[in-house]
Amino acid sequence: MRWWCLALLLASCSAHRSPSGDAPDTAKERDLRARIYAAKGEAATESRQWGVAAAAFALARASRDSLAAQWGQGRAVDHASTLRWSKQIQGSVLALAFTPDGRVLASGHYDSVVRLWDVERGELLAELKGHTAEVHAVAFSPDGRWLASAGRPGELRVWDWRQGRQHAVIPGHADVVLGLAFSPDGGRLASGGLDKAVRVWNAGTGAEQLRFEHDDNVIAVAFSPDGGRLLSTSADRSARVWDLTSRKEVHRLAGHEEKVEAGAFSSDGQRLMTAAADRTVRFWDARSGQLTDVLRSSGSVSVAAIDGRFQLLVQGGWDGRVQLIDGTSGALLERLDAHHSFVMSVALSPDGRTFASGGMDGVLTLWRRPEVPAEVLLRGHAVWPEAVVFSQERELLAGGEDGWRRWRLADGNDLRSEPGGTESAVSLAVSPDRERIAVGTLKGKALILDARSGRVLLELPGGKGSVRAVAFSPDGTLVAVAGEPDIHLWSVPDGRPVGLLQGHTGKVWALAFDSTGRRLASGGADKTVRTWDVERRQPLLRLDMGEPVRAVVFTPSEPHLVTAGMRQPLRVWDVEQGRLLKTMDEKTVGVLALALSPDGRFLASSGLDEGVKVWSLPSGELMGTFSGQQAFLSGLAFSPDGALLVSAASDRTLQLIRFQSIAHPPPAGAGLEDLLRRYGLVWDEARFLLQHR
Repeated sequence: MRWWCLALLLASCSAHRSPSGDAPDTAKERDLRARIYAAKGEAATESRQWGVAAAAFALARASRDSLAAQWGQGRAVDHASTLRWSKQIQGSVLALAFTPDGRVLASGHYDSVVRLWDVERGELLAELKGHTAEVHAVAFSPDGRWLASAGRPGELRVWDWRQGRQHAVIPGHADVVLGLAFSPDGGRLASGGLDKAVRVWNAGTGAEQLRFEHDDNVIAVAFSPDGGRLLSTSADRSARVWDLTSRKEVHRLAGHEEKVEAGAFSSDGQRLMTAAADRTVRFWDARSGQLTDVLRSSGSVSVAAIDGRFQLLVQGGWDGRVQLIDGTSGALLERLDAHHSFVMSVALSPDGRTFASGGMDGVLTLWRRPEVPAEVLLRGHAVWPEAVVFSQERELLAGGEDGWRRWRLADGNDLRSEPGGTESAVSLAVSPDRERIAVGTLKGKALILDARSGRVLLELPGGKGSVRAVAFSPDGTLVAVAGEPDIHLWSVPDGRPVGLLQGHTGKVWALAFDSTGRRLASGGADKTVRTWDVERRQPLLRLDMGEPVRAVVFTPSEPHLVTAGMRQPLRVWDVEQGRLLKTMDEKTVGVLALALSPDGRFLASSGLDEGVKVWSLPSGELMGTFSGQQAFLSGLAFSPDGALLVSAASDRTLQLIRFQSIAHPPPAGAGLEDLLRRYGLVWDEARFLLQHR
């Protein structure tokens, strides 16, 4: 509604433009056009239509560039799946399956043909003809050699697809077959269909081995990873698990209120997934058959596919949408209005990023998720991680009262942590050369670690109470350790005491060196910020904040200091004159952490507001906010190259945020046609319309 009102206003401006077309009217129109597309971008972001959002913000920037539009475009690009290719085929696309190596996609069609596609190039590799009516199901054998297909009237066909020839025909079903699956060893083939039967065949001989019955049409079948059990879903609103040795039903998964469209075992065989037309996805314990979780969808569900670890769910609906769902939280990751009618089939590649959809409109699309996820939630800490630093380019250290853990981020698809030490780690700092890490503990001491091995090199006393702040000088030769209330300066690497800074009357919570290393800033529970001459060990400046101070950071180019804390705005100070330059985020409840990007262009803040805010420097303009953690955030850090931002929260999670596209947006107005192609969009400039082709 907002963008529509702006569009009417723009039309009015255009209608009343003076004959000379003077500059003020033109500038006003450009401003309105930018606001219209920015509003469309914000609406698309809300609905997780990331490709539409990226294009809308790019169009806004083409009329009038702004930091907010740059932020919107960068965030959308980091989230959006790209359209690799699309095909228009006569008749519905009813079935899809990837080869085990993900290089080939098979599609079954209403025109009775099975087609094979090169995933990377989108080329048609082969057409397999032999069915006499529509093909509703396709499945590859685990070794990729055989392709099974089935549909109307009920026979199964097995193909040597590389040779393009039919290997076997298996008759048996009395009506349309909707589901097919090979066993993990390739020795069995399961099928289910409109005759309400689930059948298990010897894949080599075509002999029927087992038969089970539902109360209504069977829609999908799936083997357990060990091949000992079979899952089937049905229009009778149930899914059933069959033991293939005892030939008995072992679990009846009841609770869905509509037909169960899809089902799967997790790759470890411990869990089951069922997705139904009642807009729910249910997860079950595979051993007990007990329901463990229910995810509710915002869109209709006609088909669904999930990866083996149950992390990404791809679902299609009767409304033409393809939606990507987080398999853990149920959050909508992305919405693609990819089809103009029912989505009849979806498939997810073994790589976990590439997915395909087919519709009643005859459109077959292949999409790919970004290689680096826009946001990743890291779990594994037993207690709240209070501090976080990048120890190396793609290595993270997070600390809490139970010690510290190391996260290796090289593999974006499988991020796991390993214990680093059991000593409490409530503050962390990394040396400029990333060779050493300082750890502040609850026991009034600081540890200096070798960053690569984690070995303790030095143990430095910090006075009474916990050490809530540590900081290295820019040349790495000094480390400052916050006490209660004094600040200790130590020489690195020999651990020699070189100074004691006294003046605070309460616990020191924050420390920061300026870029020269000659000035140190500190803030604490006594509601003051102080600066110190490091060489002379003398106080320079005292600033009264009115409330406890939790974070301080120097900007790199100017002698400016940013301060933050409880019930106070972000403040930027000229520390040479003690003059307040600007305030930001005046309504915040409390800021607990600040982080400056390596190039000094961005400041991130977080705290009790349950989000990460990013500010542009030196203007202090708010660019945008990241959310995703359900608690207050106490730790922030940028990666050394500025491409990643991590936040630590009291819900015991770390959130890894991709920052590259936000930090380095393309020039305003550049590459619009390429952007539209990348996301499969068409643009109607007269109606301000962006939609899928």
